[in-house]
Amino acid sequence: MRLAAFALLLSLLACRGKEPAPPPRHLVLVTIDTLRADRLSCYGNRDVATPHLDRIATEGALARDASVHAPLTRPSHVSILTGLYPAEHGIRDNVSPPLSEKIPTLAQVLQSAGYRTAAFVSSIVLSSQSGLSRGFETYADSFEISENDARFLNTIQRRGDGPTQEAIEWITANRGERFFLWLHLYDPHDPYEPPEPYASRYRGREYDGEVAWSDELMGRLDDALSKLGLKETTLLVVTSDHGEGLGEHGETHHGFFLYESTLRVPLLLRGPGVRPGLRLEGTARSVDLLPTALDFLGVVAPAGQAFSGRSLAGALRGEELLPAVPTYAETLVPLLHFGWSDLHAAREREWKFILAPRPELYNVQKDAEELENRIVFDSARAKVLRADLERRLADESEAPADSSPAVPPDLLEKLGALGYVSATAALKTTGPRADPKDKIEDYKEVSRLLREGMTALREKRYGESAARFRTLLARETESLEVHYYLGRALIGLGEDREAAAQFAKTLERDPWFTPAYLELANVRFALKDVKGAVASLRDGQKRAPADPRFFDREGEMWQKIGRPGEAIRAYQAALALAPKDALVRVRLGELYRDQGEIERAKSLLSEAVKLNPNSASYWNSLGMLLGGGGDLKGGEEAFRSAFRLDGTNAQYAYNLGLAVLRQGRPAEAGPYFRKTLELEPRFQAARDRLSEIRTHEERKARERSEESARGPVNTQKVRSGTLPRS
Repeated sequence: MRLAAFALLLSLLACRGKEPAPPPRHLVLVTIDTLRADRLSCYGNRDVATPHLDRIATEGALARDASVHAPLTRPSHVSILTGLYPAEHGIRDNVSPPLSEKIPTLAQVLQSAGYRTAAFVSSIVLSSQSGLSRGFETYADSFEISENDARFLNTIQRRGDGPTQEAIEWITANRGERFFLWLHLYDPHDPYEPPEPYASRYRGREYDGEVAWSDELMGRLDDALSKLGLKETTLLVVTSDHGEGLGEHGETHHGFFLYESTLRVPLLLRGPGVRPGLRLEGTARSVDLLPTALDFLGVVAPAGQAFSGRSLAGALRGEELLPAVPTYAETLVPLLHFGWSDLHAAREREWKFILAPRPELYNVQKDAEELENRIVFDSARAKVLRADLERRLADESEAPADSSPAVPPDLLEKLGALGYVSATAALKTTGPRADPKDKIEDYKEVSRLLREGMTALREKRYGESAARFRTLLARETESLEVHYYLGRALIGLGEDREAAAQFAKTLERDPWFTPAYLELANVRFALKDVKGAVASLRDGQKRAPADPRFFDREGEMWQKIGRPGEAIRAYQAALALAPKDALVRVRLGELYRDQGEIERAKSLLSEAVKLNPNSASYWNSLGMLLGGGGDLKGGEEAFRSAFRLDGTNAQYAYNLGLAVLRQGRPAEAGPYFRKTLELEPRFQAARDRLSEIRTHEERKARERSEESARGPVNTQKVRSGTLPRS
């Protein structure tokens, strides 16, 4: 401490007489997902090349001890961007409700201060559904997923070079204005698949290869800042949301334990006011980043808004020592996903206490790998830290619970999120729970069975899928999603009654799990129980009144049993909730067409192709409506768009040929009918049209032959219009 104080005194003397640096004009935040601090050269690693990050650490400051508050992507990022702990902002798991609109984000604060804002994220965990898009004018979060995508939550991502290039292009376009850019790189997250040359260079150490690849991407961004002349006016912050277990304590990845392997992350800052070469002593926390950024930028926080973090700006300028404060972390994964005990940690300086059924105490300076539990030898210290942590947990338990639906149905259905149960319901349960330390092997086995069951389900190997989920039930893994996905597998096997029972059990465990209402309605409808199917949809509508899919599904059911009036009302309700949903417009338009309301149908289908011009089926529906109403030219244009988008569809080829034929262009129509037969040899209507065209051509040939045999035609008669019609 004396040496640090002496160094600070020298720094203050050196700065005397100098003008304070002007505040940064821009803020660039880069979060590199799943990045351990000990994998960077600037943190002492000698086996992974990270020259670009090392350069930033040399030109700026490095926090020796930076810590996160949850070893999960979404909760940790929300803490970074709100300055609040997970229990305060309410996001406790990767699959969670959106961040409350009552909680301002860094982007909102800076946008209100006149900054242009953009974010480029690489994981679907941080999609706009998270609530983090608020305040960003541009929020790039598009991911290529399909309804039958067999990938899991952790693998739905974008490789980092795409978002990095998009970020550079955005900076280039907005370099003349004050801006805040957030770039999120997901590459070090599993699965570890570094591109070349890193795959070869780090063969057998693929995680390290992803780290080196991320360093290259960081270099691309930093080089762009230099070339654009923005380096000297930009506050650059580089950090991570959590580390990676890599087998320590038996944890392969992250989220299950609270050891430093997943909580300690790098933190680098560079820009106006940051002292070059500074090595920040003391603990820097994720919640400190927002107030630090606002302090450097000179932006005032919203009135009445309190942050759990404090500004690090004074220490980063070299003006003061960083006061020692405790930091807290949690993981609810063992509880929410498996019904075991949640874990909470408190650390002050080198001492760290983990609250678990069998509590732990470590000196992380002397025992970095946390192998020696000091709970017995330093019981007095453990008692103090435990009391502090339990006071915080008591305050949390008195906070009002959010009773809103936990998770949007589309997120869970498309991503196949594993083992989720309502956090509110789980936290209210009492009684002893298993210590995660005793369940690590069970955790691996259950995770394996879940993944195998989900993969088999998405690949339509329904028998294998059902077997995996039944094995989980036999192990007393009563996750609601085991019942839900077993029900989905049973549908594939044609066992609708048993599937209905599984969906009912799902809803017993969590009535907010809205996908189960949709599936229960489907199987009841398949069992001819229309009344029960509609009742399931109505129950779902009560739980999620803003979800248009309940009304859309109801419309489909009424339409199938020939009750167009009820179907139209249901589709209208869906459209009111999803005004940009092209498919609902198509379905409603087709109903109006069948009811003879052609103009309403034409309006809806025209709007649908404007909303989604890349759907061949929508263009085909519009073409059928226009062509059937006599607008052959409009029908031809629509069919041409459909066939251009999907040249493998025989029906589209036939419809286009027919529209052309009916406009009196048989020679042009013929190739489309031949293409139809090439795609579908049994398409008899196309064969008939070709026969008609051949008959027409043969008749025209005979007429030309007869005309030629009669000799020259009187030109005067031609001019007077008396030529016989062919």
